[in-house]
Amino acid sequence: MTEPGYSARTQGIRQHGRASAGEAEHVRAVLRDVQEAFARAGRPMGDDQYGAEMEKRYPVMLDGVIAAFHAYIDELEGVGGGLHVTAATYEAAEGSGA
Repeated sequence: MTEPGYSARTQGIRQHGRASAGEAEHVRAVLRDVQEAFARAGRPMGDDQYGAEMEKRYPVMLDGVIAAFHAYIDELEGVGGGLHVTAATYEAAEGSGA
């Protein structure tokens, strides 16, 4: 009879951590593309009243887009790092006979 308990596949945990880190790299590349697109476009707001209003809000909107990318990258890296630590913790517990 098997004792009740919990087991974790540390290899699977590490694999998901690497996937999260890989996604962070992908998002960094997308962010570079977005920044380059903004730089190429300049400020295409137009000369009408709508363009003038958007021109006022443009820096804040751009900063918000860039900040959202950075927050997502930080989250992905945090998940990847946390899963790496989790796998190491399980391995240490299994190695100690706990």
